[in-house]
Amino acid sequence: MPKKIAIMGLFTDVNATAETLEALRVLGLREEDMNIIQGVPYTAKMLGRPKLHEFPWFTVFGALAGFGIALFLTWGTLLLYPIRVGGRPIPTIPASIVLWYELTMLGLMLGTFLTLIWKCGFPSTRPQYYDPLINHSRIALLCDCDLRIEADVKRVMIERGAEKVYEPERRPL
Repeated sequence: MPKKIAIMGLFTDVNATAETLEALRVLGLREEDMNIIQGVPYTAKMLGRPKLHEFPWFTVFGALAGFGIALFLTWGTLLLYPIRVGGRPIPTIPASIVLWYELTMLGLMLGTFLTLIWKCGFPSTRPQYYDPLINHSRIALLCDCDLRIEADVKRVMIERGAEKVYEPERRPL
């Protein structure tokens, strides 16, 4: 199995970064092997990256769990401990709708929050690849590539206008 190496190129121009990404794809690097680290929020479209449409399943499961808990609290407890008042039916829908809505939204928000934390890799206690110049409006293109194409990757980055191309170290953040 070929050994992998990390190569980082620092760019100042968004278009040069997008062209470099395209050239690296032609070279054979996969989207998973290229990572953008930026201090300014550029969109995926500006960088020429495919937009990933992942459906947040934890959000849906959170909403369903919240609705299930609401159903249990409104109807389950009333059916477990029935108290008849004036001959009315025990589980009433109008009185339950508010609690169904609120707990469904609470579950949805908790699911979304946990999905965000999971996707961002929080908390990260391991040292990460980083360069302090990223804070000064630089765009870092980090590539994990085989040693066989290391020279080609560096050449492509330099030809497309990278300020600095090097092998980064992992630093504690």
